[in-house]
Amino acid sequence: MLNYVCEPYKELEEVVQTFEEQLELFFSKDFETKTNKPKQDENLGQVFTSAILAKFMIGLLKESLKPYSSILDPCIGPNTFFKAMNEDFSNCNLKGIEIDISLITEEIKKFYESPNRTLIKGSFFDFPITEKFDQIVQNPPYVRQELLIEGANSKDSIRYNVSSLLSTIPSQSNLYIYFLLKSILHLKEGGVMVAVIYDSWLYSSFGKFLKESFLKLGRLESIYHFKKSAFDNVEVGATVIKFVKDNNHKKSISYIPLNDLNDLRTYNGLNANCIKLKQQELLTYSFNNQSQINYKSSLFKELKTIVSQPIQRGTSAVVNSHFIFSKNELPELKPIIKDVSRIKTYTVNEENAYILAVNGSISNETKQYLESVKNEILKTPTQKFIAVKRDIETKRDWYKINLKATGNFIFNYYLRNNIDFIYNPNKFLSSDNFYILNIKNNELANFAILNSSFTRLNTLSNSRSQGNGLRKIQLYEFKEVKVIDVNKLSELTIKKLELLGKELMNVSRYEDDQKHIIESIDLLLIEEYNAINCSSLTIDVLINEIKEYLN
Repeated sequence: MLNYVCEPYKELEEVVQTFEEQLELFFSKDFETKTNKPKQDENLGQVFTSAILAKFMIGLLKESLKPYSSILDPCIGPNTFFKAMNEDFSNCNLKGIEIDISLITEEIKKFYESPNRTLIKGSFFDFPITEKFDQIVQNPPYVRQELLIEGANSKDSIRYNVSSLLSTIPSQSNLYIYFLLKSILHLKEGGVMVAVIYDSWLYSSFGKFLKESFLKLGRLESIYHFKKSAFDNVEVGATVIKFVKDNNHKKSISYIPLNDLNDLRTYNGLNANCIKLKQQELLTYSFNNQSQINYKSSLFKELKTIVSQPIQRGTSAVVNSHFIFSKNELPELKPIIKDVSRIKTYTVNEENAYILAVNGSISNETKQYLESVKNEILKTPTQKFIAVKRDIETKRDWYKINLKATGNFIFNYYLRNNIDFIYNPNKFLSSDNFYILNIKNNELANFAILNSSFTRLNTLSNSRSQGNGLRKIQLYEFKEVKVIDVNKLSELTIKKLELLGKELMNVSRYEDDQKHIIESIDLLLIEEYNAINCSSLTIDVLINEIKEYLN
């Protein structure tokens, strides 16, 4: 990882030069054109920019526009950005790149017929790193790292196997990270890049690397954070960033939190919500929604600190469709909790599926089944089950799985309206769509605390929107969820929580019976919270903040 914060400013120039040289090496290799042509129906991660967002981003470019500026769009799509430019850009030299030739219409071809405009049909990663620009504007493709296996956007195609950067760019990086880094290398000194990207970089581990890279190679001037969405019909948080390639780190970053594209219609008023950050604060600032609840209070602890064993995901099947059963059909099947919707109460009373978990000897019946599954997997299209196919080719026991330790609480990490910690007193085996927790002391009191609105709110604030009202919380985010420390509560409150926890155990998760129990838990905890923090928090504040995430 980069160590920007440890480098004194007098050494910054040398640090930047070294890091940039590494990136130059990474992106400067020649590519064979045939490996970069997109296949039919290939997922290129394209989510197109709306006209209102394009106009806004071009406005950010205009703030630093110079006569005859050279401007690059490395993935033009339907040419939205260049079409949004007004007469102020008429003397600029425009260069656009597009890998998907099906998007290049006659209108776009005609646009690039002007002498100061150039269209390149191909991959941005084929583009020579020696070409430099005054400005870059882009909406880079969004493709998760596990899909960067083959095709036009494979890691091989962007020279991921260059040894000098194997330890630098995190393996879980999304494709847009590669686009941004290469784009920065194409900027002249003092050049400006405006880009719209999903907001995962504000929270994720690969995002930390990107933040460090921004500070290594220049500085961020502004971040416009659309917490609900910046795209039409795609309900996922996004950011518009303005990056400047200079070393003036005394200038602050303007962070402007927004909701969605509707906020751009009042663009002149955006700065009213502006938060000024020092450049180095980019590495430490919490970009989660601000809450009226003081989760930094001594009353709260991180979830990972109250468990007796590390929090982890449940047991994974080799391939769900072949290794998860609804009935006990083979001798080597083990019962498991799989379907959260079939858990009707706050306590797991029985498993609801079976997983094929082969250890030791195998029955003839299962051997025949595994042979048929193996043949079926190998016959599937090349882009499916890549890791499993590799194991089939290299391991005799490709079908074996690692049974995870069980816990007395489970939590499904896909969130909608039910954000429930489910009690698992019998410690049934659970599948990998659950996080597993084991809490030894004060089980029922902690059970009540985990299902309080305090915990639900902080869980939601650490989660990410998946669109259509669905949210997801990653394991590293889940471990950092703040919960009330039972040891900070009075003995009387703990006894009352234990009774409420016992009452909650067998109540329906889907009917209104549980609401009065949760409210009783909340009122107890609010009383303790107000006493410790000398505050006057009400239950309405808790409920209203939760609604902001779920509506």
